Amino acid sequence: MRGIVHDCIVELLSRRVIYVFAALTVIGLLSTLAASQVDIAWQGAELDMSDVNSSLGNIFLGGFNKFMSFLVFLSVMITAGQIPGMLIRGRADYYLSKPISRASLLMSKALGIWLVYGAVMVVSVAINYVFACLLFGIYDARIVYVIAMNLLGFVIWLSVTTFAGIVTGSTGMTIMAAFFVWIAQSVLDWHEGIGQLVDSDVVRYIVDAFYYIIPKTGQIIDMTGDLTSGNSPDWLPLWSSLIFAAVIFYLAVYIFKRKDY
Repeated sequence: MRGIVHDCIVELLSRRVIYVFAALTVIGLLSTLAASQVDIAWQGAELDMSDVNSSLGNIFLGGFNKFMSFLVFLSVMITAGQIPGMLIRGRADYYLSKPISRASLLMSKALGIWLVYGAVMVVSVAINYVFACLLFGIYDARIVYVIAMNLLGFVIWLSVTTFAGIVTGSTGMTIMAAFFVWIAQSVLDWHEGIGQLVDSDVVRYIVDAFYYIIPKTGQIIDMTGDLTSGNSPDWLPLWSSLIFAAVIFYLAVYIFKRKDY
């Protein structure tokens, strides 16, 4: 496990991906600094943002939720080639020669990706949030919800790319699979409206079935907004997406154990 995590770190550094995250972190810091210089006009009276810091907590939490969800998207795209890359002739021989089972190897690889890139995302968000706290005095422990829910979203996307990577062995096809899932979940968010537009009960049931099957990471982001604003979220998108992730990761392990490399 330690060696596989080390491989993920080496790949992160060798591809200079770390500079992309560093650049986004700096952009976030500059955006926060620029926001601190903004004055707000309210009913003819000018208010400096420092005078309304106590009301900015939810706004900033929402902003950090969007920021981290973008980092998750970026991480999914960047890591889409790691599982297919592990299966290239020569490299596959190296990994499969290790004295661990294929199931443990695949789980360790996926966990290594999640730990390394998850840590990078958390550090980026933490740096920006601490900076915002110092500027605006808006410390709010609910930032933990933002981090935790987005890391769970990353788990779900990793299960998709792991399965696609094992089945296709292609980075391009893995990215396309993730994109297809994203399109599908975006369309199925409107499953109730689609059901009202069609006359066939069969089609309606099929659409509803796919809605419950396909992961709903977009709705998980919305759930984070509910948690940070004190509202009671609908937990269906989270647990159904985690079940989906567990099932297709199990299938990925099953296929990996039986493939000949």
